[in-house]
Amino acid sequence: MACEPQMDPGGAAGPLPTSSPGWSALQRGSPPGWGQELHNGQVLTVLRVDNTCAPMAFDLGTAEEQLQTWGIQVPADQYRSLAESALLEPQVRRYIIYNSKPMRLAFAVVFYVVIWANIYSTSQMFALGSHWAGVLLVTLAAVSLTLTLMLVFERQQRKANTNTDLRLTAANRALLRHRVLLGVTDTVEGCQSVIQLWFVYFDLEDCVQFLSDHIQDMKTNQESLLRSRLSQLYVVLETGVSPTMAEGPESSEEAPLLPSSPRPQERPLLQTELHQLVPEAEPEEMARQLLAVFGGYYIRLLVTSQLPQGVGTRHTDSPRIPCPCQLIEAQVLGTGCCPFLAR
Repeated sequence: MACEPQMDPGGAAGPLPTSSPGWSALQRGSPPGWGQELHNGQVLTVLRVDNTCAPMAFDLGTAEEQLQTWGIQVPADQYRSLAESALLEPQVRRYIIYNSKPMRLAFAVVFYVVIWANIYSTSQMFALGSHWAGVLLVTLAAVSLTLTLMLVFERQQRKANTNTDLRLTAANRALLRHRVLLGVTDTVEGCQSVIQLWFVYFDLEDCVQFLSDHIQDMKTNQESLLRSRLSQLYVVLETGVSPTMAEGPESSEEAPLLPSSPRPQERPLLQTELHQLVPEAEPEEMARQLLAVFGGYYIRLLVTSQLPQGVGTRHTDSPRIPCPCQLIEAQVLGTGCCPFLAR
């Protein structure tokens, strides 16, 4: 079966619940000519690709045409390689499949069966396993542990994911000036895993200004807190290192013309280093970098209605949907003790 990229023009891929809190900020993009003005948080288009196909690519040319109908000129060449290299590498695609909701549910079922069997076997030692009350206690214990595991999974999903969300940093950095943010989600249709790339309109100049002022204020009054929070924004990179010989090359007189046995292929050396996502710079530059780093995270929470509610808003039309600078202020630059990155 041929695998072709799909696009949901001017709206979300699949139905979104109209009763969800974020619906007012996620109105489907109506075709141009309706006189509808773009507003922050509006979904422009969604690209969809089957994650089980190989090779695969996003139909960014069609997305470019769709954005042009909204008056947004974004050449696909500016972000094509950034988006595809970030999301369509084999290891990233495998991670998306293994981290999908059906896989988490399957793992929870296996976990429940294993835990129930182990607790039941242990209860046999105390002559409780054959009694109905003992079986009931074993079942309640297994259910409680499984629910705890599922809550841990759910909590992890509300954190910024370094394997998906943060990989869109470079693409979002290139799209900031075009007032477009990218986000990625995954879903399952039938037996197929589908990757969804969301294009959402957002004018971030007001957010840049607020974050610039906030960072400047923190540099003046809370510099230690700012350094502490920014020090957590890093990713671990592994780069190949070409092996160098400690000693100089052997002379031609000493080197054998015909080696007696072939040398085994040497494994490439890997060097691990920490890459700081938001380096020290001018407040405005740091603000733009923060918005680029967490833009994909914000879009994922927005389109899945997982943004915190009831905190008011600064730069969105909905009074209950926070804007990106509010999310960054609260979860990234705030005084919370819990980590906000899912590594």
